Amino acid sequence: MKRRASSLALLVVLAAGCSVNSMLNQMENENDKTIDLVCDCTNVFPDRAACEAQFASFLSPFDRDCLEDALAADKKASKESLECIVDQQKEYNDCLADMLDCNDPNSYQGCQDIIQTNECPQFPAEVQTELKACGKNDD
Repeated sequence: MKRRASSLALLVVLAAGCSVNSMLNQMENENDKTIDLVCDCTNVFPDRAACEAQFASFLSPFDRDCLEDALAADKKASKESLECIVDQQKEYNDCLADMLDCNDPNSYQGCQDIIQTNECPQFPAEVQTELKACGKNDD
C-alpha cells in the first residue's frame, strides 16, 4: 500500500509539473533566483531597482492569461520550448552561484552565454501568432 501511495504521489507531481502554467511558474521562479543572486551583490549593482529592471522576467510585459491561452494552442511544442528555456535559466543560476563575486562587477558576465533561447525549439507559427497579441496592453 505504501509503495502504491508513493507511486501515485510521484504521478501527481509529474503530471502537475508538465503543464504550461507550471512551466511558466518555473520560469518566474528561476528569474526570481537570478534577481536574488545578482541584486544582493550591492557592489555589482548598488541600486537594487536598476538591477531588478535589468534582470526582469521577459514574461512580465505579457498578459499571463493570454500567454497561457496562446501556449495552449500547441501544448506539446510549447512545453518543449519552455522546458529548454527553464533548463537554461537553471544552468545560468548555477553558473551565477559559482562565479558571481560581489567584489567584481563583471563576474556575472561570464555566465551570459548560457542563455541562448534561439537554441531552444521554436514555438509553432500558430502559437507565435497568438503570443504577439499578448504583449499589448489595451486596457
